[in-house]
This record gives sequence, structure tokens and C-alpha cells, in this order.
Amino acid sequence: MARNRAIDYETTDPRQLETVANPRRQDIIGRLAVSGPLSIRELAEQIGARPTALYHHLEKLVGVGLVVEAGSRVRNRRREQLYETVADRLRLREAHRDPRQSAAVGNIVSAQTRQLARDFRVGQQSSSRVDDGDERNLTFFRIVGRPSPTQLARINGCLAEIIEIMWEANDPDAELIALGSVLAPIGKPKPAK
Repeated sequence: MARNRAIDYETTDPRQLETVANPRRQDIIGRLAVSGPLSIRELAEQIGARPTALYHHLEKLVGVGLVVEAGSRVRNRRREQLYETVADRLRLREAHRDPRQSAAVGNIVSAQTRQLARDFRVGQQSSSRVDDGDERNLTFFRIVGRPSPTQLARINGCLAEIIEIMWEANDPDAELIALGSVLAPIGKPKPAK
């Protein structure tokens, strides 16, 4: 099926932000962005859930315009509705920069870290798990440091490159891999008002 959707979609809509502050919905969005259009049955198989457990989440995502109906097909004499994300890349850059959206973005990050923990547990059980070397697909880390402005620029350049590689990674024969990051100054909290 030809995909005629936007490459980038930037959201600052509070309803959309509230909707993606849920780990399951983040997983649905990620899988549809890379593998869609998919039926609920296919999506459930990828996630390891029952289709009935996904209807509510898809209904919410369609309701706020982050997921769209992308046609249908007949499989085993039954019509299946197909779904895909509104764009290849759903972005929250502007919401992240807007202080009025800090609580919503904080909720999204919290949901994202819960989903990453789930992803890691699934990866630990995967028969394709590789813990070391160039083909490593399972790792975790948290590093605290004091990078100079030059080092921070280098870190951000590397992160931008990694993000772009992941955006472009769409080998249909390769296994899905989840990658997340949080970069945050943790030195001195703001004084309480």
C-alpha cells in the first residue's frame, strides 16, 4: 500500500499531548510509524496483547488525530480496518520548549520511561538478544557527568545523528528495536517559591 503521509508532524495540542502520556499509546504510535498501516490484529501480534486491549487506545489516538484510518482489506472473509500514524515522524520539540507544556511533557517522559522498562524486559527474554559487540541490541546505562560546552555540543551532535539513523531505519527484515534517551541538568534545583 502506498503511503502518502507527511514526513513530520509537530504537536503542541494539549489533547494530543495528554493522549500520548500513556506507555501503551506510545508503543502503538511507534509501531505504526515504522510498520503501518496495520490492522488491530497485526498490531496486537507485534505488541503481544489482545486486540480487545488496544481498541480503546486506538480510538483515543484516532480521536485526537495522531492515528488515522488508512483503508481496509479483507482477510479470511472479514474486513479489517488499517491504521497508520498521521506522519512518519511525530515530534514534540515545540511542546518541549514551551514552559506552559512542562507538566504535559513531564507526563509523556514518565510514560516513555515506563515503556522503555517494558521494552527492556521483553528484550531480556528475546531469543535474538545480543549483549555485546557491533550487533548488540540490548543495553542500558545512566551516566552522570559534567561535560564542557564543547563536549555537550558533541553529545548533542551524536544524539542527533543517532535519532536520524533510527528515523531512517526501516529494513522490513530487521527486528524492531526501541531506543530512548533523557538528557537533563540535575545539578541544582530551582529554589522553591
